[in-house]
Amino acid sequence: MVIRGNSRGNGRQLGHYLLAKGENEDIRILEVDGQSDAEASALHRAIFAMDISSELSRGKKGLYHAQINPAPGEDQGMDDEHWREASDILGKQLGLENQRRAIVLHSKKGRTHAHVVWERYDHQSGKMVSDSFSRLAQDRARKEMEQSFGHAQTPHRNKHRPELKASLNQLWHQTGTGAQFVKAARQNGYIIATGSGRSPYMVVDEFGRSYDLTRQLQGVRLKDVRQRLRNESLLGEKDAITIARKAANDNQGSGSGTGKQKSSFTIKQSAMSDLKDNRDDITGQGDNKPKPDNSPKGQFGQNKSDVTSSDQKSKQQEPKTANGKFAANKGEVTGQQPQKGVKDQFAENKDDATKKDQQKSGKEKEKQEAMQRMKAMKEKNAKDKNKGPEIG
Repeated sequence: MVIRGNSRGNGRQLGHYLLAKGENEDIRILEVDGQSDAEASALHRAIFAMDISSELSRGKKGLYHAQINPAPGEDQGMDDEHWREASDILGKQLGLENQRRAIVLHSKKGRTHAHVVWERYDHQSGKMVSDSFSRLAQDRARKEMEQSFGHAQTPHRNKHRPELKASLNQLWHQTGTGAQFVKAARQNGYIIATGSGRSPYMVVDEFGRSYDLTRQLQGVRLKDVRQRLRNESLLGEKDAITIARKAANDNQGSGSGTGKQKSSFTIKQSAMSDLKDNRDDITGQGDNKPKPDNSPKGQFGQNKSDVTSSDQKSKQQEPKTANGKFAANKGEVTGQQPQKGVKDQFAENKDDATKKDQQKSGKEKEKQEAMQRMKAMKEKNAKDKNKGPEIG
């Protein structure tokens, strides 16, 4: 069983989220202020009223929102009374047993989980109910629920914490990229996954126990983890837990391995095998053999040698008159005639210039002859004008 919860505000947004269809196959309002099967409008009004009551104190987060998510298959045996009892157990451990609450059931991918929202403002004391150490309270509630409902007991979270911390710190400092760290963690039996809220990155061990990744890395800040893992495609926390627990259960059922060390090693190998089948694309490569990169950049890199080899072969087979062939074929490609040599162009231009000069010289000669004829006509006309009439 997985229980997650934290204090929050913005009740209007939370109300819409609880009733949003999204990937949910079914949504049912189980309870609002003790009223069964309430309407959506009643849920919105109740959550808004619980949230706004925080203004009566200095607190800004008037709600506590928790999720109760049983292991696969165990949710099928829970009826409405079981969900109410689970909410009672968690509310008591959190100190919210006397506060107003609302319960909404979501069914997704054949599994059902509960969302429980409590009002944090205590109208009798005039103070907010403390949310300190809520993770420990969630752990106590989980153990009580598993015992009460007959669910499989989840191993204690902190049993192997020193070993996990030492291993993760070593892997973090030995690797330089997110892909290398995720792969190294996977090979050592850990799954790096995405979380939520204040714990955006989680690590799941071979028994299906999840931890805040940043808290396991000594001297490493959240922004450093974000920077390294920003381009990695990671499993969600719930999916990682499901894979790890399934592998652990399958291994225990097969009875393989003897001794603590061998059993642990076999569980790690099985868990990693399941993860590899589903998430090899986390690092873009398998355990031993790199996967082809289908991106444009990867295809360019893969084909570069072929292109280079082809170009070199072409150049070796290219005749010495390649420039001549190019010039001859250029006209076919561009629709233009091949460019002539400099000497040929000069000879053609010289002939053109000579022709132009000859044409110009002929025109000048004709012009001069015309001017001479006009001058002769003027002189003749002047003589004729000065000559008097003949007397016979």
